[in-house]
Amino acid sequence: MKLGTFSSVLALASCTLAAPGTVKPLLKRNPSGSFSLVAYSLESSAIDIFYSDGIAYAGDSSKWTYGSVTTDVTFVIQDAEMITTATTSGVTLDSDTLFYIRPTADEVLPVGFTGNGVVTPSDAVSTNFIFYGTYLMWEYDDGSLSDSFRAKETNVTGVYELYYDFSNLYPSGYEIPVVKSSS
Repeated sequence: MKLGTFSSVLALASCTLAAPGTVKPLLKRNPSGSFSLVAYSLESSAIDIFYSDGIAYAGDSSKWTYGSVTTDVTFVIQDAEMITTATTSGVTLDSDTLFYIRPTADEVLPVGFTGNGVVTPSDAVSTNFIFYGTYLMWEYDDGSLSDSFRAKETNVTGVYELYYDFSNLYPSGYEIPVVKSSS
């Protein structure tokens, strides 16, 4: 049985090697219209990414009582920027609120949002976001992609602060979520 499986894999690999150029590249696909972001692998099911005082969290926003402005959010991607809109009743974000990461070498830094009277870090980048299927990626200037989101559980069970890892070291204490779009 194992030999048969190995032979099948070997035959498939030789076909792939023998026919370069027949493998189609993955297509970039940005969601159309409004969508939410969710994080997988932190809980038993996907959890929503939400806004609180300019920082991105994953979990149930109603459990997070520490922010002065906390809201569920939706996004629209336009010109590789993720424009953010509040969806919680009675909460409004600035119309130019953008999702950002901080691509600083050898650092694991919080993910956040611009605007709304919150100071945006000088190394924050709100451009070059794309999707491969439903997976959120960040594109380097050379065209390579990164999806190095990390998360740490807060003092509220089931609520995680979202980070981006440019250390390439997989530091301990962080979980590794998969961040995807969800219509």
